[in-house]
Amino acid sequence: MNKHGSEVVLRICAPLIIVSALITTQAVAQGLRNVPQRFVEIQPAGLLLGIGSGQIEFAAGRNTSISVGGVAVYSEQDGVQIRGGGGGIGVRHYPASGELRGTVVAARVDVVSLEASSPWTRRSRLYLGVAGFVGHRFLANSGFFFEPRIGYEYFVGPRPLIPRSQQLQDDLGLIIGVAVGHSW
Repeated sequence: MNKHGSEVVLRICAPLIIVSALITTQAVAQGLRNVPQRFVEIQPAGLLLGIGSGQIEFAAGRNTSISVGGVAVYSEQDGVQIRGGGGGIGVRHYPASGELRGTVVAARVDVVSLEASSPWTRRSRLYLGVAGFVGHRFLANSGFFFEPRIGYEYFVGPRPLIPRSQQLQDDLGLIIGVAVGHSW
């Protein structure tokens, strides 16, 4: 990733980190229940492969939750860049544990504004992102957790967004990373 790419990653991730820190501070002050009902997380390292995220998750049942959050997108290849972001809603199911921990299967839908640019042209459009992933949440008694995950997000919209962006758009979508966060 070049210097410009690192700056874009920092600009996108900084607000997510600040919001996470504020919510985590409030959660620590309230104390942790035996079975956490709310979670806040960030997964910025995914931007190295194209997609990072941040979200707040609320229990909807004993082993099911609803999440609200955002995604950030950045990828570059052969002088063409795609970047953007948006928000959406998802559902997460923890089939094995009877709690919101352990193995998780998730799906989400996002509305994302993507901008593609090259030395010759620039264009942005709205896309519908449809994502699914599997992971495993390791939850400490203190409420902090980490969650390795792998999945894919497909962006429904114009292809190619600009000339020479077809291959970059086809390669975009892999979700690999480790989310970190806090529960309360």
